[in-house]
Amino acid sequence: MTELTHITKTYRQLRLIAGWTLIAAPLLIIAVAYITEPTIKAALSDYYFAEPKPGLVRTLFTGFLILVGGILIAYRGFDNNDNWIHNAAGAFAVSVAIFPEHCGSADGLYCAPGLLSSLHLPSAVLVFVFAAWAVYYCGGPNLKGQLKPKELSTLRHARMASIGAMALGVVLYVTRPLLSAYIQEFKVTTLTVELFGFFGFAAYWLVMTRVIDKANHRIREQIKLSKSGGRAIAASLESKAAATAEPGLVGPDEEGLSEIP
Repeated sequence: MTELTHITKTYRQLRLIAGWTLIAAPLLIIAVAYITEPTIKAALSDYYFAEPKPGLVRTLFTGFLILVGGILIAYRGFDNNDNWIHNAAGAFAVSVAIFPEHCGSADGLYCAPGLLSSLHLPSAVLVFVFAAWAVYYCGGPNLKGQLKPKELSTLRHARMASIGAMALGVVLYVTRPLLSAYIQEFKVTTLTVELFGFFGFAAYWLVMTRVIDKANHRIREQIKLSKSGGRAIAASLESKAAATAEPGLVGPDEEGLSEIP
């Protein structure tokens, strides 16, 4: 396995872990807390104080944010802009975990004073702002320049769906007083916004991974054809004794082919 293959597989695993964690972890936190107390909290941050003593639920909550934040910080984008957008989202995700919300006025929570709780809300908002920005930027021109039209179309539709899901959560929350009584029974809370945001961001990661996988398969096939073509030309030249074959004889459009990390 070449060094580039190792790097490609590493980035693929990072994207998959980020995507599935953004889906599974919030649902797991809600489910585990529901077993102890059969109620749904108004916000994911409320689960930090869901137990009389810090236990499994708080560990899952902080672990989820730190894991995703660490991946986003470790992730190196396709250009400098892509890199710092993801890094910023990761830093704010970690900030949400280590600076719990102020819960002095909350009901039914096992509240305890937190460290710099005033940083919690702005950090939470900025996580979603930078996550939406990352989806909108979508790897930038460096990634798009390596994709074929069909692959670009798939990525474009995934970007629209992800941003749409994120926006839908916000719209539902803002317009909840205008919704029908039947819909209001579902209690459109901050948790709704968060879940739409997490799931939308997850979809972006998973679809982008799939698109890159397909592009890399195409690139590997092109490289194989290029190499086999070069060997065939070299063999033909040798058999005719017309000239000495040049090493690495490939077409000018294929010289720079390499897998997308």
